Amino acid sequence: MFCVCALGIFAITQSVSAQKYTMAADTLKLNKEYSEVALDISKLNIKLVEAQNKSNGYQSKSTTAAQDASTSAQRSKTDASTATNGNLADAKTAMQAAKKANNLAKDAKNAKDDENDNVKDIKKLNQKIAKKQEVLASLDKQRIAIHALPAVL
Repeated sequence: MFCVCALGIFAITQSVSAQKYTMAADTLKLNKEYSEVALDISKLNIKLVEAQNKSNGYQSKSTTAAQDASTSAQRSKTDASTATNGNLADAKTAMQAAKKANNLAKDAKNAKDDENDNVKDIKKLNQKIAKKQEVLASLDKQRIAIHALPAVL
């Protein structure tokens, strides 16, 4: 019997403690927090739009860098095949082409990394927005509960 009573009291206190604002006097505090959370969501949405706009640039940069690296690698391969005749100038040209291909490959990797980081940032921003929207929903429920209270004269 004691366990049943303790469990009942525990359940009641958990449901009451979930609501931060319970009285009509808390309306001002609730409205202030509500507006702060709504402002935070607006700021996060602005950051999200900026990150999404960057995403297109990163994708095109990544694609272009990969194509440039591939073209340069092919040219380096061609130069290396002509450098096998023992001509020092051909060998130097092949070496320069190989270095350029390597640098372009690094650029392509960096562009892809930037793109992946941006995707992670977008995911984090969406998660933050979702959490803030849950807080708004909770505040809305608390507001409804306060308005449902009987008016005291």
